[in-house]
Amino acid sequence: MAFEKSVKGERQTLLPDDFLADLPVVDETLSIEDDFDKKLSELKKQLQIALELEHSTIPPYLCALYSIKPGTNLMPVEIIKSVVLEEMLHMIMVANLINAVGGKPRIGAKEQGEDRDFVPNYPAHLPGNVDPSLTINLECFSKKSIQTFWRIEHPSSDRNLPTEFSASQYGSIGEFYEALLKNIITLEAAAKAKGRSIFHKNPDKQVKPEHYYGAGGKLFSVENLEDAIKVIKEIVGQGEGTLGSIFSTPYREGDPKYLIFGPDVEEYAHYFRFKEVFYERFYAVDDSAHRDSPNKGLPTGERFNVDWDAVYKMKPNPTLADYKKNMPGVYPKAREFSLTYSALLNNINDACNGNPDVLSKGIPLMYQLKYQAIELMNIPIGNGLMAGPTFEYIQ
Repeated sequence: MAFEKSVKGERQTLLPDDFLADLPVVDETLSIEDDFDKKLSELKKQLQIALELEHSTIPPYLCALYSIKPGTNLMPVEIIKSVVLEEMLHMIMVANLINAVGGKPRIGAKEQGEDRDFVPNYPAHLPGNVDPSLTINLECFSKKSIQTFWRIEHPSSDRNLPTEFSASQYGSIGEFYEALLKNIITLEAAAKAKGRSIFHKNPDKQVKPEHYYGAGGKLFSVENLEDAIKVIKEIVGQGEGTLGSIFSTPYREGDPKYLIFGPDVEEYAHYFRFKEVFYERFYAVDDSAHRDSPNKGLPTGERFNVDWDAVYKMKPNPTLADYKKNMPGVYPKAREFSLTYSALLNNINDACNGNPDVLSKGIPLMYQLKYQAIELMNIPIGNGLMAGPTFEYIQ
């Protein structure tokens, strides 16, 4: 199991000694000239999907966050805000991974010849065929939206993972990353056998900790396989809490791998934080993370207040086209929001493509985004609903 532990104030992701035991499955027939180049190209595409996957959760999380009325739901606000910052961190680290293997991260704009938008059209499914049964909406803070969020972050339920580069679907984000890591390890081993490496030392294209303005964990630059492993461990550890199934072994009373809550744990994975919001209480020190435990993996600790009605009840999944046609008075404000969001994505794209120093210029855009969203959410549009942001990318 991989869990976030605080050691002398520094969070670490702890993994078992045999963490990589079943991952590096090397295809000995992989040709460095033929299949290798094809597989490396596929890996770059898979990493771009990972970038889109990390981003796809941010608009829904921000909608829920912005819809909470000021001065209310202080704990849910802090929890959702911390998750958003970590998702942005994950985006940047995936971009570092793409640059490290000679790719070009794309954030925001669609490049010529591409048939897939970076920003999803909501309602949407997670990119990469991750849990296709899950539909994600832009909607206000509610029990329904929080349930969706914890399902997004839900750990893998089994170990029957896809083994090919292009799998048909994955049961969880963690499964997607586990297959991705396996592909990275396999390709690097094949390259090493020929005296090469898939990794390029290009520090000018790496966003480093001194460039990043947010909290939310460690930012790793990537130069080699060890760095790539650290990045994926950090991303999955913060989301699900483990790389691999959290339920990989039957529940046993007192098993320390499932007793992960308490004062020595600086921050729980997103999956557990959203459960705390839904059940309106913290995890107790002796709670178990396992679903077959006496507490069923649910929090039983101190309660905190959640006012599910203290929200701006935005109409789910608004679009600029709908506003322009049916609510022309709302359209200019919604378009300004999307222009600001597009500018923020462009800023992150520039930072991840050789200009890391510009990242701090995105801070004012983040504040502007919040104020524009709240302004929209204060505009009644009928049937007790309010307007809301569309999160559409505008070239």
